[in-house]
Amino acid sequence: MPPDRLTRLSTDLALPPRTLLLVEDSRFAAEAVRLICRRAGIRLRRAESLAAARLHLRVYRPDIVLVDLGLPDGSGLDLIAGLGAAGPRPRRLIAVSGDATLEGAARAAGADAFLLKPVTLTQHLALMTGDAALCPAPVEDWEPRNRNAGADPLALRDDLRLVHDLLNGTGAPERLHYAGQFLASVGHALHDRSLATAAEAATRAGDHRSLMALAQAKTAQVPMI
Repeated sequence: MPPDRLTRLSTDLALPPRTLLLVEDSRFAAEAVRLICRRAGIRLRRAESLAAARLHLRVYRPDIVLVDLGLPDGSGLDLIAGLGAAGPRPRRLIAVSGDATLEGAARAAGADAFLLKPVTLTQHLALMTGDAALCPAPVEDWEPRNRNAGADPLALRDDLRLVHDLLNGTGAPERLHYAGQFLASVGHALHDRSLATAAEAATRAGDHRSLMALAQAKTAQVPMI
């Protein structure tokens, strides 16, 4: 990170953030962030696409913008680059992705930080707010039975229904790619490495049948409420 950006970020850390715009297409992932923001005293607004995010940003400038790089109408890199060049710039501009190879592109676009899914958002928000109580144990140390504790089954079902709808639509390669990327993101959010890995592999192969089977199997595991 350039020294001037590092200095600015260090200065900003002295002032607790008050507002966060989350640009995230997954309702399940957004619910997790909402709970964290409530505990941190940060007001959250959510945009599900680049277009919705740009509408939000015409009205107000949040302290933090958290951008998922895989969105239904394009790459979050475009939004980050635009915000990095525009003024006034958000105090913290953070990229999120399940693809570690995108970190360099995110930083080049202007992101102050890059978070790899599954995101330990509590740890990052603790850094920004100075609240050490927000830091949980690392994901790798959690017992498997606790990894999905507190998961919102309704939000998860909504996400999986979206995957089904995408895969049941036209056979356009970009539609399949987005469905697979979205399903992998759900796997990352659930800390379900097998789902994330299988979805990523099926997406690379353009394997519609495997993606549908993965989505159906995960849906069957979600409790009815």
